[in-house]
Amino acid sequence: MIRSVCAAGLALLLGVSLAWADGKWLHIRVDEGGEDGERVRVNLPLELVSEILPLVEADEFHRGKVRFDHTDFDEVDVRGILAAVRDAEDGEYITVEGAGENVKIRKQGNLLSIDVDEDDEKVRIRVRMEVLDALISGQENELDIAAAIGVLGEKAHGDLVTVESDRESVRIWIDDKNEAD
Repeated sequence: MIRSVCAAGLALLLGVSLAWADGKWLHIRVDEGGEDGERVRVNLPLELVSEILPLVEADEFHRGKVRFDHTDFDEVDVRGILAAVRDAEDGEYITVEGAGENVKIRKQGNLLSIDVDEDDEKVRIRVRMEVLDALISGQENELDIAAAIGVLGEKAHGDLVTVESDRESVRIWIDDKNEAD
């Protein structure tokens, strides 16, 4: 899926010659391991992402929103849970330590952190509560990607997701540079 999203983004950029000197940029870097491993670099101004998202109609993705028609979340009040977490004290909420896998979920200020360490893979997710609020601001069983991107442009800076494994490396981050570091 990451390859499809990256390929679509690159194809759009080839046909569009737009760049904003000011503002924040979304960066995606994917490096697959091995001799035939692919390298993908995507650097997009968030303003361009915000303009393009409402124009995309594909599968469950419609006008900047992802719809889940059949989901296991019917019995879970995701909005209520996020509101409770947002308003709760800071702390390490969940720690699971097992043979070959450790998981930590914690809240620090307005930042929700999820760390997963497996034998051969490390995943780090950092997301601001405002972004989660925007993500679920749509209708039930819907994620509003466009709204989340808007909040990212206002509030976020730095790494959002990192994945390190023997098979691949993925980094998604936001900064003020128009090229990856």
